[in-house]
Amino acid sequence: MSNGVMLAVDFGLKRVGLAVCDPDRKVAVGAGSLIGLTGRTLARTIKKQAEDRNADTIVVGSPPVGARGVEEVIGGADKLAEALRKMNFSVIRWDEEFTTARALADRKAYGGKTQAGKSWVDEAAAILILQDYLEHNNRV
Repeated sequence: MSNGVMLAVDFGLKRVGLAVCDPDRKVAVGAGSLIGLTGRTLARTIKKQAEDRNADTIVVGSPPVGARGVEEVIGGADKLAEALRKMNFSVIRWDEEFTTARALADRKAYGGKTQAGKSWVDEAAAILILQDYLEHNNRV
């Protein structure tokens, strides 16, 4: 497996969570949230985030098909992934099923408040997406 920083994206219609990993691709950490950005503006902002971190690979979460009301999110994530590919990034789609629920459960387990409508949830979900990808590929 090649080494280098990767950026992960938890795409949402209102908020987008970001995470990055170390160059050895062992640990994912949060990289913030983007609120209210769509289309080209969102893609350009993610491009800048990736470039600022020297990331040439972007992992975009894939929501589970069939979940209630998820078609619009899947379509948006697909368009974002395609836009990033056109910007010469290697784009990997990765299953994000239950990442938001896991982020909320983890926060509750450590005594935090678990309001789902907060940007920390999206960042935490991006961390989980990327960490899952890294662990899967480090086992192979």
